[in-house]
This record gives sequence, C-alpha cells and structure tokens, in this order.
Amino acid sequence: MTADCKPFATVTDGAYRYENNTWGSDKAQGAWEQCLLERQVNGKTERGWSWNFPGFDPSVFSYPEIIFGWKPWSGGPTSDPRFPLKVADVKTLRLHYEVETDASGNYNLAPEVWLTRTKGSGEANPKILSAEIMFWVESAGRARPAGSVIDKPTIDGTTYELWKLDGAAGDGKSGTSWQLFSLKSPSTVRKGTIPIDLVLKHFVAEGLVDAEHYVSSIEFGNEVTGGAGTTWIKHFDIEAR
Repeated sequence: MTADCKPFATVTDGAYRYENNTWGSDKAQGAWEQCLLERQVNGKTERGWSWNFPGFDPSVFSYPEIIFGWKPWSGGPTSDPRFPLKVADVKTLRLHYEVETDASGNYNLAPEVWLTRTKGSGEANPKILSAEIMFWVESAGRARPAGSVIDKPTIDGTTYELWKLDGAAGDGKSGTSWQLFSLKSPSTVRKGTIPIDLVLKHFVAEGLVDAEHYVSSIEFGNEVTGGAGTTWIKHFDIEAR
C-alpha cells in the first residue's frame, strides 16, 4: 500500500480525479492526517483514502473524494466534455458505487452534485453556484445534515429525509452562497446506484432547482466531522447519456 498525505494531492484515473480534499482542516483540534491510498488487489489497482481528526466539528474538517466533471471550487479542464450539462438535457445520469469502510467517530458517505446558474469552464468560479445536492447514504456518530427536514420524498423506491439549508456559504471566504439539499437514506448503503436523473426531475417538478441551470460536477466522498477511518473504492462508475 502507498499513501500520499499532502493536502489536496490528486490522482487521475480516467474520467475520475481523486483529491485529498482537506478544506476544513484549519479547524482541526489537534494533530491530524489525511491521505490518498493505493493498493493492489488480485492484480488490480484499488484506490481510497484515510483520515484521522481528533475532536468533533459539525461544520466538517475535510472531504476526501472523487471528482467528475468541472468543479466550480477548483476549476481547470472538465473530466468529461459533456459537463457542465444543462439540467433540462439530462437523460440518464446514475452513480454506481461500492465502498469498504472501517471507521469510528463522526462522518458520512455523501456523494453530491453541484449545480451552477451558468455553464462554467476554465478558472474556478464558485460565484455561479446555485445548489448543492448531497446524498447521505451513510452517517455515523453525531454527523447530521445541515438545515431542517422539508419533505420525505420517495424516489426510485427509496424514501429519503430531504433536508434544506438556505444560504450555505462553504468556507465563508468566496463571497457566494447557495441552497444545500441533503437526501438522507433511511439506512447505510455502501453498495448501490444513485439515480441522479430521477432526483433532478423530482426537484425541477417541485420547483427546488431550475431546469436551465447546469450539472457542473458530481463528487463522491466522506465528510469528516471527527474520528478516524479508511475507505476503499471497490467500484465507482458514472453512467451519463
């Protein structure tokens, strides 16, 4: 096994970029470490990450992750020329995944979708953000979504708690805010498919997001609010057509 523990270290694997995202580490309550990992399993390369943050902070210490598309926070070239993709033009958009996690403390597994008001490209531009849609498929300890529950929709056979926070501001330094939606699964789901297309369709029908906005990036990671753990990615694939 090898490890790269530099903050914001990246590894590109096809259309997916693994990032050692330590965005909230300035709130650390002691010595901390977070790393991108790599190992060989049955002759194949397997990637993942580990974290160790003492204490607890509900506003999140870090988000080690996989990035697909164009990330408004960091910019650069898109990993897929179809993205950013207008919400109205989405036909099939599914995230298939399987993880192996060994962790204690406070964290979640929360894939997310960033929406922007205009089609971003090139340099980072968080000021065009309109919404963040998170999928809490696992939560542990005191980790909980921000905001409050506004609905309990059933989408593709799963009934979620839909949490909403108006005016999410991230690091508080970018001069922008957006609507944060969190769909909390009723149980831990470490293997499955997230029907992003059906969720977007539901949100448009409910007037929660604008069909003329853009799916900018799809991201997948653990929000760390305290404790230690390791996640290995057994399978990850985004189906877009």
